[in-house]
Amino acid sequence: MRKNSFYDSGKGTFLIKGRGIPKGCQICLKGAKTVLFLNGLCQNPDHCYWYCPISEERKNKSLMFANEIQINTKEEILDEINNTNALGMGITGGDPLFTPNIKSTLEIIRFIRHKMGKKFHIHLYSNGVNFDENLAIDLANSGLDEIRFNPSRSNWNVIKLALKKGMQVGAEVPLIPQNKYLNELEQFIIYLDKIGADFLNINEFEYSVSNSAQLKDRGYDLKNGTIASVENSKEMAFELIERMAPKVSIKIHFCTIIAKDYWQLSKRYYRRAKKIRKPYESISPEGLLIYSQIEGPLDKLHELKEEILKNANLKSHHLEIDTAGLKLSVEASLNDDIIQLVDKKGLKFYILETTPFREEKYKQITEKSPINVFWEDFGLNEDRKSQD
Repeated sequence: MRKNSFYDSGKGTFLIKGRGIPKGCQICLKGAKTVLFLNGLCQNPDHCYWYCPISEERKNKSLMFANEIQINTKEEILDEINNTNALGMGITGGDPLFTPNIKSTLEIIRFIRHKMGKKFHIHLYSNGVNFDENLAIDLANSGLDEIRFNPSRSNWNVIKLALKKGMQVGAEVPLIPQNKYLNELEQFIIYLDKIGADFLNINEFEYSVSNSAQLKDRGYDLKNGTIASVENSKEMAFELIERMAPKVSIKIHFCTIIAKDYWQLSKRYYRRAKKIRKPYESISPEGLLIYSQIEGPLDKLHELKEEILKNANLKSHHLEIDTAGLKLSVEASLNDDIIQLVDKKGLKFYILETTPFREEKYKQITEKSPINVFWEDFGLNEDRKSQD
């Protein structure tokens, strides 16, 4: 391969120069894709059931999620799309094309296409077990833009049935660091290129709570310094792509676990945070909400709120009291008048960082620091001393 023809996108993914990546991936890396987990129902085919990373809470269960939110209706999918200002949707599972799921999958695609318009991008993942040409036509007619297969060796031929139906067609598979699998993957790349498929996405092989026992039993180790990367998966992916790129013209895109866990999630969090943030909340680069919180008896918090409004030149919409405490901006934690009022009433003052959700069952406090610890961590104590 020519020097620098295989390069880092800067977002934890790698691609061959001049060939690009699927549109669905472009939108994912912006955090602008709503991930619709249709349900955990699947045929559990031999070639992939053993490494499936889906949690036990979802696997083989009839539960639907849009991103992190459990939902029940098409309208709730639309709500989540709007809450994150999404530009597209990826449908996964289980298998959205498992026979009991096909009707729901087609209905959802038609509904979202009608509501969001032609520019909204929809892609779908399938193992291809139930795929046939009639289903390919139905999917294309419903408004599906892109389909990604992870078929068994004996079922590669189903990919051809999706071609020339008006959809982008490709495959998405893990890089399992095992020689027999690598040899088969080389042949798969040649096959995809020969039939005129649009792309191949290769994912770093992933350790999860649900698949760890299977992976350990088969001799796959967790890479040192990581929480989910299988050892040698990334290195073997690079070697494979460098070896195969001169032989084929298909787009080949390698996606690391960092890309999925950081770029896709944090960017999606950021989009949600911008949509739901309150006047007293700031947004971190990771898309988390940051604010101050004063805790103590409710009557004292209401008294404090009134005194702050009177003495600290803040407007009422910059403060909020709920069962957790009195919330206000991080900047307010540096206001000497407010600090003196808090101290006088014997209340506790914290800086909180939370995931960008309003529902308590989804909202997580990722960090909670006493105000003096926060000042110290960011060198604000010295600033305050110099001001004094």
